[in-house]
Amino acid sequence: MASDGVIFKRCGCRDPRTRKRLEQSCPRLAERRHGSWSFHCSVATMFGQRERVRRGGYATRRDAEAARDELLERSRAERTTQTWTVARWLRHWLSTRCSIRPSTLRSYTDHVERHLIPYLGRIRLGELTGRDVAAMFAALAGTQTRLGRPPTPSTLHRIRATLRSALNAAIRDGLLRDNPARLAELPTPCRPQAQVWTDPRVDAWRRTGQRFAVAVWTAKQLVAFLDFVADDRLFAMWWLIALRGMRRGEAAGLRWVDVDLDQKIIMIDQQRLAYGRTVAVGRPRPQPAAAPSPWTAPPCGCCAPTCNASARSGSPPATGGTTPGTYSPPSTGRRCTRTG
Repeated sequence: MASDGVIFKRCGCRDPRTRKRLEQSCPRLAERRHGSWSFHCSVATMFGQRERVRRGGYATRRDAEAARDELLERSRAERTTQTWTVARWLRHWLSTRCSIRPSTLRSYTDHVERHLIPYLGRIRLGELTGRDVAAMFAALAGTQTRLGRPPTPSTLHRIRATLRSALNAAIRDGLLRDNPARLAELPTPCRPQAQVWTDPRVDAWRRTGQRFAVAVWTAKQLVAFLDFVADDRLFAMWWLIALRGMRRGEAAGLRWVDVDLDQKIIMIDQQRLAYGRTVAVGRPRPQPAAAPSPWTAPPCGCCAPTCNASARSGSPPATGGTTPGTYSPPSTGRRCTRTG
């Protein structure tokens, strides 16, 4: 094993004229305490590739040989953690994601490239610690978003979720024994409560320009909206969304084949969702055990006449398509919310 790799001595001295480092050509390397010992060798990783490893900073040749031999005696998984950086693993992990929605992959990629790699990318995978993760989140908390505000607790939790998922994959592959992101402490996100958009609150908003994060229409406001869009070609879709609580992606993915006007049942079998300039179509998310799959939204007496009128006109129920994708939606059925 002593013949594997190369052991050499080098220093950081520079040529006085060119300012280039002399490395192994320094005339003072013969001095005992000048420079340090290094080694480089080629090792096989668990992915079937051979990686060149170079380590330095050892006081004696014997120390460099011992470090080399220790590396060569390790398993392929352990060698991988010593040769792969966090940045390399994160990009490899992203390239192997094939069963997630495009919007989720886009979010993962954004977290990896904008936050995780700049702060953790140069650390070797096997040397990543909880302190490194905590230092990253402390630094992120002191930055500002493009809107000039610090990142919200929810954003920090999503970034940690991405890192945890990537490191859990490393654990499954036998590269790590524990997840350094598991115990990172973050501020608790505060989910905004929905507030009814009453007349006094509307007046206050017009005076101050401030509004609630989640504002819910009153029945009177809903009726005013439906009256305003009565001549719109997608009026049937607005009506269904308003009275059945369908999500935007569910309504946009609705097709006539999913509508049974005789039985007064709508089958939510797919949904469409736009992310960036891309629109994807996919199946709904899995429902609770007690819920049907795909979930149904029976159009009550309020909705059926509108759907029938739209059917007679030949207009589509929404803007749905048939291209398969990877998107999803509801967790419970909805009740008719029409009042008055």
